Amino acid sequence: MNEAEKKILQVIEQYGCYVTSVFDPEGESPNFTYSTGISKTYDAPELIIIGLNSKLAHSIVNNYEGRLKNGEKFSIGEFYEGFLEGFDVTFCEVSQENKQEFMLSACWYNNDKFEALQLVYPTTSGIWPWDAAANQSFLTLQPCLATKSAW
Repeated sequence: MNEAEKKILQVIEQYGCYVTSVFDPEGESPNFTYSTGISKTYDAPELIIIGLNSKLAHSIVNNYEGRLKNGEKFSIGEFYEGFLEGFDVTFCEVSQENKQEFMLSACWYNNDKFEALQLVYPTTSGIWPWDAAANQSFLTLQPCLATKSAW
């Protein structure tokens, strides 16, 4: 086990989950942030957020973890308040291929056997990715991970 893996285990033991943020230094792909440990700590899906800055996404993962800790459950397709100020969010399932592509630490920790949800958010104008009015730049920023390949 390497030092990074030891750190992940230590943080999960202390806080219930570890949060990883990934960014493309060239800015060609959107940032993404995901949890590791939630599946075992709370018997709930791990969470991934694409396209938001890492500080905000990290706080959203912590909010999700805290709400799970308080007994809240989240369902695919339902809308929830309290993650993004002034906006509802919803969740979709993450495909196995996308878990393996995007959630490497979670795959390592869970031996590839875990469920994951993608937090989906609207534009500041209230347009969702599935709306006809959603433009291509928004869809590129927040690809759907329920399908086989997000890119």
